[in-house]
Amino acid sequence: MSRSTTPALAGVPGIQLIDFDLVTGPAGPSRLFLHGFGGDKHQLRGLGDALPPASQSMYVSLRAHGDSPRPAWGYSVLDFAADVHRVADLLRPPVDVIAYSYGALVGAACAATWGDGLIRSLVVIDQSFTADPAQHEADEWAEGSYLRWMYRYGRMVERLGIPVHVLAAQHSDMIGPEERGRMTAAGIRVTTVPGDHGGCLDDPARLAAVITGRPC
Repeated sequence: MSRSTTPALAGVPGIQLIDFDLVTGPAGPSRLFLHGFGGDKHQLRGLGDALPPASQSMYVSLRAHGDSPRPAWGYSVLDFAADVHRVADLLRPPVDVIAYSYGALVGAACAATWGDGLIRSLVVIDQSFTADPAQHEADEWAEGSYLRWMYRYGRMVERLGIPVHVLAAQHSDMIGPEERGRMTAAGIRVTTVPGDHGGCLDDPARLAAVITGRPC
């Protein structure tokens, strides 16, 4: 039976859906890719192409990114997760989420709040889940920056009850030793990958090999 390529909420008055690409393949899992601040739906496309085939791969542009709506307010991780939820009915469960930087916070919120069995696993690419108030920036991202850095999200990710694999960039200070230790103690797999916070995406084939556990 064929599935719709249009979200159920499309065309409902008053609802603006985020922009996304849905790529279908011959077989495999459903995957949801979530980019970081300043990126868009294209940021993780190279990684998606480097991974083994999937039956569905969804690449979204989070609110205020790419061609997605730019509301005046509403930039907590729950707002972002709700946006993704409104288009995720197109994905066949279970879904593997692969998320970079701030997108990993959104992915964790999705896994914590969506229905049982919808999200099977979460791959985090260089994102901290601990509070760091010194990182708050009072600019046009003030709301999102405040809600990101003033709160610890570690307990959320540590209690997801699904496999979580954290890829920590070797030359990034995003995830410190204390947080790595806490994640490991909670049963979260942490792997160091080459590069800094931005550069860790430069070799999609290497990242794909780490995610799948296969040699390059």
